[in-house]
Amino acid sequence: MGAVDGPSAAAEGGAGDADVAEELVSRLELIEGQPLGERAASFALLHDELRARLEGGDGASSRG
Repeated sequence: MGAVDGPSAAAEGGAGDADVAEELVSRLELIEGQPLGERAASFALLHDELRARLEGGDGASSRG
């Protein structure tokens, strides 16, 4: 399981995850309303940002 420093840390992480999810949904809704060319570019930018976030996360330390 994940390394959590108690119930308050878990609650803070859960709230942060909810905020991130809401932000992502909001951003996706904005992208969907764009013309096709702009939509493609926006999805590509979002993809790059999400990939950078995943690769920059603490996943490497938990693998080894």
